[in-house]
Amino acid sequence: MKNKDRYTSIIWAVFGLYIAFEGYRLELGAFYDPKPGFFVFWAGIILSSLSITLFLQTFFYQKEEEKILWKGVRWSKGIKLMASLFVYLLVFPWLGFISSSFFLLLFLLKGLQPMKWQVALPLSFITITLFYLIFEVFLGFHFPGAF
Repeated sequence: MKNKDRYTSIIWAVFGLYIAFEGYRLELGAFYDPKPGFFVFWAGIILSSLSITLFLQTFFYQKEEEKILWKGVRWSKGIKLMASLFVYLLVFPWLGFISSSFFLLLFLLKGLQPMKWQVALPLSFITITLFYLIFEVFLGFHFPGAF
């Protein structure tokens, strides 16, 4: 596992330096007046720094246990989550944002993270109501679809 981390960290560090170089070519500007390349440059620098840190860690941590990558993963929750998002995608045009998001949030709270109905229902309702008040009423953003 250490060798794989070494190789990938070198690849990501070089890629980060390339990103920083391209950001520099776009013109950086100043912190108070950023130009188009400012965030690109710093993203590349951060990516390279993290990659170099990982590369150095592979030398200092001599006794690293080989971990099985997928051991202990709860596949059922991931599959339920992906299925619920797919169903959300399908019912969204018919139910609209408010109703479909309420049912999605209710399923996530009750189905994936088992909660009592006395907690899941009000929490879903309050969350969707707050979204409606903030975006529809105060910001004037209109949600798509039916209510």
